[in-house]
Amino acid sequence: MKAALLLAIAPFILYGQFGGPFPGGQYPGQYPSGRFPGGGGRRGSDRNTQSKPATSESDTYRGVVRKLDGASMDLEIEDTRFLIIDLAAVASKPADLRTGDGVDVTASQDSDGMFHASSIQFDRDIAKTINANDAIPGVQQEEGRTAPPPTILVRPDASTADNGDGPPVLKYGKQAQRPSDPLPDDAPNTASSTASLSRRADPRPTGDPHMALVEKARGVAASFLQGLPNYIVSEDTTRYVSETRQPSWNVVDLVSAEVVFEDNHETYRNLKINGRPSNKPPEESGAWSTGEFGTILGSLFSPYTDAEFKFAQDDTIEHRSAAIFDFKVLRVRSNWRIWTPGQYILPAYKGSVWIDKSTGEVLRLEMQAKDIPEKFPEITVETAVDYDSIRLGTPDPFLLPIDAQALSCWRDSNECQKNSIEFRNYHKFAGESNIEFK
Repeated sequence: MKAALLLAIAPFILYGQFGGPFPGGQYPGQYPSGRFPGGGGRRGSDRNTQSKPATSESDTYRGVVRKLDGASMDLEIEDTRFLIIDLAAVASKPADLRTGDGVDVTASQDSDGMFHASSIQFDRDIAKTINANDAIPGVQQEEGRTAPPPTILVRPDASTADNGDGPPVLKYGKQAQRPSDPLPDDAPNTASSTASLSRRADPRPTGDPHMALVEKARGVAASFLQGLPNYIVSEDTTRYVSETRQPSWNVVDLVSAEVVFEDNHETYRNLKINGRPSNKPPEESGAWSTGEFGTILGSLFSPYTDAEFKFAQDDTIEHRSAAIFDFKVLRVRSNWRIWTPGQYILPAYKGSVWIDKSTGEVLRLEMQAKDIPEKFPEITVETAVDYDSIRLGTPDPFLLPIDAQALSCWRDSNECQKNSIEFRNYHKFAGESNIEFK
């Protein structure tokens, strides 16, 4: 079984309110190298593990330095991959090396997929080429990508469809009806409450009623991200793998944890794998992801992402009347990071979004990576998130994830992996304090 991958659209930091490009930086936590739990193999993040001897011949990679921390660097190369390169074996590197420099790096790859550099030389021509390819249409060059944007993590699904001779795909579309969380007898009407949230938005004027709904959803997403209270939720993730041409999914393990959302940051506690407590961070336990709690939503509707929406059809989901919009995002606008040991990509992606016609809330979101480089280990990456209105002890409900799925398949292999996640038992979280008497 191959090392699994990290799918991520990182929590982003906004300049103003959806007012500028995502900053450079890296989402805390990396997908571990090694096999799934129970399958053997070493685990640990790419930046924290000890270097292994190179197992491949040295090659020269031309690219632009996007991150440099002394011990390693992220190098964006010509085919749009980002290589994570260990610098410990470099005899000498240019003293004035900095992010944004074009370089030729001679490096070898170890058995975990990590790259180890032996020499670095400046290459100003490649910097011009890659920066030109990364230029955002209609935006001045200096405002384009200067570093990898943050990330959002995702996971695999419980339902798949036969895709002939190709890899399996998530079975998208209208999902089975699920009851929403019960409301107290004195709770205000959900439709009117969520409508009040929608009115706080400032949609862009448009004469197209369908596009007006997209703008309404954009405003709702912006207000939602600013107004979330601190809360805690139970998260259960079932991880699967299939190694046959016709998918035959086998359960790898069940991971449970409590997710604490405090001051717009997620932390995990009481992590258990197959019911047994684990002291490892969740991202070191196997396939993992974050970002469902608003980040994916905010990213899709951010002006920086500049997603192109097109009305597809009307539908009903969770007993709510919705409009389905297809969308696509250019690679240079993407902040969805898909990570395997030693490298990651920020691909273009497409998908569909279900928007409640009355409230402007997103009820379902689907995404599929496009134009994955041929030398990237994964060939298929998809994800989907379902949302519902959840009360957290406040007058108005909040739109929060209730289920998430993801699917990824390895190139030149029958092996695929999927996760199915459930979020349950939401409630407000109050900061805890311990007092010791001595």
